[in-house]
Amino acid sequence: MPKLSMSARASFESRAGGRSEISFEEFVDWALYDSDLGYYRKNKERVEKKHSSDFYTSSSLCPLFGELVVDACLNLLGARDPAEYVFVEIGAEPGKCILKDLDHPFKDLRVLGLGCPLEVPERAIIFSNEWLDAQPFRRFRFCGDSNQWKESFVRVEGGELREVWMEMIAPPGFELPRNARSGNLFDWPTGSIRALQDLLGDKRWSGLFLTMDYGLDQATLLNDRPDGTARAYFRHKTEPNLLARPGEQDLTCHLCWNALIDCLEANDFSKTTLQKQESFFVLNAQNKIKETISAHRGGYDRSLQTLKELLHPAHLGHSMQALYAERF
Repeated sequence: MPKLSMSARASFESRAGGRSEISFEEFVDWALYDSDLGYYRKNKERVEKKHSSDFYTSSSLCPLFGELVVDACLNLLGARDPAEYVFVEIGAEPGKCILKDLDHPFKDLRVLGLGCPLEVPERAIIFSNEWLDAQPFRRFRFCGDSNQWKESFVRVEGGELREVWMEMIAPPGFELPRNARSGNLFDWPTGSIRALQDLLGDKRWSGLFLTMDYGLDQATLLNDRPDGTARAYFRHKTEPNLLARPGEQDLTCHLCWNALIDCLEANDFSKTTLQKQESFFVLNAQNKIKETISAHRGGYDRSLQTLKELLHPAHLGHSMQALYAERF
């Protein structure tokens, strides 16, 4: 493990505020969002297919991705006039927006970057792509020597970051498996749940909520992922060391769909639906899909290739999921 730079160590110690260690959740928040060191605070290209970036996702495949989202939103609005709703994209990269340079039927377009205040107009279509997975999370490990779950904390030792396992406060609403094996890991996406609650708790706005991301149900997270789901991304490769390169690599874990659905329904949303990205677009963006296929004239077609990347199960169509609901 490389030693922390003097500036990174000073930043960590400032966050710790005299404590010997900080929780892993707080470490993720520091590594991603610290005003000076944070990965998402830096002026760099993170989301593209370029070697210098770290990962790419559906929003990298615009303008077609944006056109599919527009078509799907019109379908979900039904007879409601789209000109009465502001399209709000949360978590977009600086200078980016899935509707950039597109003609759209909405009243207005608003972009809220990661870390921006969640100010939502009274009538809105809220859209995000991999916003919720960019939030802090807690990390637990089953320790065979004590036969109990412990929680991850991070401290500096000898100028290096080190993960230590300490007594935990149990996650709310469920118990960790009692029949776990020594070394089993569990990552709980606390930040995503808080972020969604903050967004939905403001009852002054009505409209659609649509997010595209990756996650699992609670039972699968608890019982079928003994290595946890946390991972780091650097230059399009997963980095096994989550503490490496703080501020230079992305940190994320799978969402828990049950918790997010419960949050939507507790805040008066209805028709809550979770689908694979492929199924969501096939059911709700048929007009744009047909138009793209009909325009194909043989040979290589960039739009058709992009459509395959977004829909095909071997690409983003299966790995990404769409969660949507309405509050009118």
